[in-house]
Amino acid sequence: MKLIASAVVIPVMLAVTFSGQVHSADIVQNICGYIDSDNKSRLRDQLKSNKLRLKKIYKGLSCNGDSLLRFAMNRDSQKVGVFMTKRLSAKILKTVEPDGKTVYQWAQDSGKAESLIGQAIKARAKL
Repeated sequence: MKLIASAVVIPVMLAVTFSGQVHSADIVQNICGYIDSDNKSRLRDQLKSNKLRLKKIYKGLSCNGDSLLRFAMNRDSQKVGVFMTKRLSAKILKTVEPDGKTVYQWAQDSGKAESLIGQAIKARAKL
């Protein structure tokens, strides 16, 4: 009887774990897609429907190897970038990323500091 119970419980546990990982991957893919298409309302809805706060998940997410704000600047997604900047704290905006630069320093080096996103970061982080 224990063998039968184990045979049923283990696949169910694996299915639950796997579906959670798939769901998370879908959320990340959707977020990156909404940033790429500069769709602020869909991004906001995605965060709200999954009860996510941008400042809690920002550090752990990346799109094409870039932070979300860098990805938005590279894709010229001004509305989404400004929206995200308003949702992040100054502390997060001043945090050094893996390449040793803050988002604003990277924007200056990339010639994107004068964009709407760059200006929003500068104002929010009081740089």
